[in-house]
Amino acid sequence: MATPTDGRSTIEYLLGRGRLERIDGKTAGDSAATIIGRAARRLLTADGGLNAGDVEGAFAAAYDAYRMAAEALLIRQGLRATGGEGSHMTVEDAISAEYAKQIPGLAKPTFERLRRTRHSAQYFDPSSAEISPEDSAWALSTARTVVEAVGGLLTTDPPDLFE
Repeated sequence: MATPTDGRSTIEYLLGRGRLERIDGKTAGDSAATIIGRAARRLLTADGGLNAGDVEGAFAAAYDAYRMAAEALLIRQGLRATGGEGSHMTVEDAISAEYAKQIPGLAKPTFERLRRTRHSAQYFDPSSAEISPEDSAWALSTARTVVEAVGGLLTTDPPDLFE
């Protein structure tokens, strides 16, 4: 698969702003496979947390799996978010722009809901809405669908390096 043309200007903008960086593309395929494997294992963690009644932990683990799948797509293109504040939002912006049409679960509103709710799960704020078991079940289902879709794409029709 060629790198998606959707989102090209977003990727170029994020590279220009130093929010994305290029990495060695020689290992992009192996690195993406490693990350998607980690994402699949994190789904098991989320499932176990939900079954044990840890709705916040389950939500956070589901988000991690979801984000790792998105990062696997970036890595496969020889890209990654630079570290620090806003790096999760950078992944959100890049991957939503490129893949939302192909993988609907990566649409910006879905990514945003997961990212923001995960933030409240990780960093307690008494003014935040409580995360329900249904919220965590939705996050797990969404993450599972995205991890499977990205894993399939990486196996059957991986994106090229971003040029």
